[in-house]
Amino acid sequence: MSRTKRGLHALHPLSAFLYYVGGAVFIMAGQHPVFAACTFVLVFVLNGIQDHFAALKKWGRWYAAAAFLIVILTPAFHRRGTHILFYFRDNPVLLEGVIQGVIAALSLLALLFLFVSFNQVITSEKFLFLFSRVVPQWALLAMLTMRFVPLFQRRLHDIGLVQKTKGMSVKKGGFLSRIESAMKLLHILLEWSLEEALQTADSMKARGYGIERRSRYSPYAFSAIDAVVLALTAAGGVCAIFGYALGDTVLTTSPVLEPVLLSGREWFYFSVYLFYFAFPMMIEGRERWRWHFSKSTK
Repeated sequence: MSRTKRGLHALHPLSAFLYYVGGAVFIMAGQHPVFAACTFVLVFVLNGIQDHFAALKKWGRWYAAAAFLIVILTPAFHRRGTHILFYFRDNPVLLEGVIQGVIAALSLLALLFLFVSFNQVITSEKFLFLFSRVVPQWALLAMLTMRFVPLFQRRLHDIGLVQKTKGMSVKKGGFLSRIESAMKLLHILLEWSLEEALQTADSMKARGYGIERRSRYSPYAFSAIDAVVLALTAAGGVCAIFGYALGDTVLTTSPVLEPVLLSGREWFYFSVYLFYFAFPMMIEGRERWRWHFSKSTK
């Protein structure tokens, strides 16, 4: 089964986009170590199901470094609390600061992992489909921006390989020599990009882009599963907002540190979180089971 035809990839762009927006709301509202850990693990597993962590491997070490810095620096500046763990250069390191650092790090990682999954599901074509009718210029600009960084990375890598055959390298030689080589590579990259931008602009003008209202073909069909996803997103988003407003998805650390273990209504909101982020895996599992069952019956 094609990866682009199953799970979140098979959803209508609108329902998939709103699901990810709801997921970001859930992550930001769940300022509790149990909720943050739950969302982090489930979004991490979702990336593994979608592409076996191929996208995460490119940026994983930078994400881990950012999370590590948050865990280390947050206790250093957090001064509100009563549970002193130890002193570092006459400054108290509080348990409340450590917990806040862990929550912030897990939330950041969950958001970054969710965005990695978003980039796999909401392709530039889907993004343009969603917003081209409402804000065509902004949609086109956003789509070009989304492909800007990976495109420049690939081009800079290709330019570096070609120039390396001429003895130009940014990793060898003196400091000034490497700076000069880097500036030459950037000069070539900018010339290449500007030339292609002019060709693209001429092509768009020749095809009449922006002259008048245009018709468009919609390759995406809205199905029953899309309605289920929209309902889940709406209901889950309301629950997340109410849970945050009531303090059931937030761990209170000041003036008194409340117990980390869940109790009362917190279990209800935790089950909502669990179901919301496990839902894509349920879709994946259902479609894989149907695919294998159809193969075995042939």
